[in-house]
Amino acid sequence: MNSAQKDSAMMNPKQKRMNSKKNKQAKNKLLDRFGSVCFWCEKPLSKAELTVDHLIPLSQGGSNNLENLRLACLCCNKKRGNSLFPPSTTKRK
Repeated sequence: MNSAQKDSAMMNPKQKRMNSKKNKQAKNKLLDRFGSVCFWCEKPLSKAELTVDHLIPLSQGGSNNLENLRLACLCCNKKRGNSLFPPSTTKRK
């Protein structure tokens, strides 16, 4: 894949959601990298309580690359929706 194709794939707003196997793999890699805390509110959570959140949502042209993924609690993930901004009740600045 050349750089133009990569750019096109990353900017595709129709990019598919991850299937459960890829989601599980991404979650495990993110757990190794960041630990089991919500990226937004920093609340410690069990692996089962964490969801995979896109920093740049797929609907905004984001990708499923690990650089664009973080672990978040369901509450923060839902509050954030497809926004480019953090949820309103976060600790992060």
